[in-house]
Amino acid sequence: MKKIALTFLIASLYCLLTVMLLFAADDKSASPIVPAAAPTQAPESKGQIAKAVQSSENTYSYNPLSKPDPFRPFIDEELVTQKKEEKKDLSSIFPLQRAEVDKFRVVGISGDDQRRIAVVEDATKKFYPIFIGTHIGIHNGKVTEILPDRVIVAEHEKDKVKRIILKLRKN
Repeated sequence: MKKIALTFLIASLYCLLTVMLLFAADDKSASPIVPAAAPTQAPESKGQIAKAVQSSENTYSYNPLSKPDPFRPFIDEELVTQKKEEKKDLSSIFPLQRAEVDKFRVVGISGDDQRRIAVVEDATKKFYPIFIGTHIGIHNGKVTEILPDRVIVAEHEKDKVKRIILKLRKN
């Protein structure tokens, strides 16, 4: 039993010494020891360092032409806000306000003199009922009259009112 314990102790010490020597070798390679220079060599070493710095500066020069400015953001915030505003205008909840008034076609008109209803068709072949007061078109148009053969839409532009007439086409 003593022999086994003794061999185990010797093997453990051998491994411990090997590990310590490996770590000591790593520390020496990480920070090499530089011998002290003689006072007569100091001016030459400074001159050599200055030459090395100058030569490294001369070999590379930065040319910023055709390169992006690293201090400007990649996304222009003004353009992003403008696009969001445009999307808000065009992506209205109501499909009647997503296209020009001229893009709609009157398909049918029904009712009497008291109350009339018209049906319009858009470019995607979808049908929508409209009444007096319905908003239509991207320029805030509003249905003002529904006559037996036409629909009159008023668009308010700055100080004047533009009247658009959509006629019922009978095929």
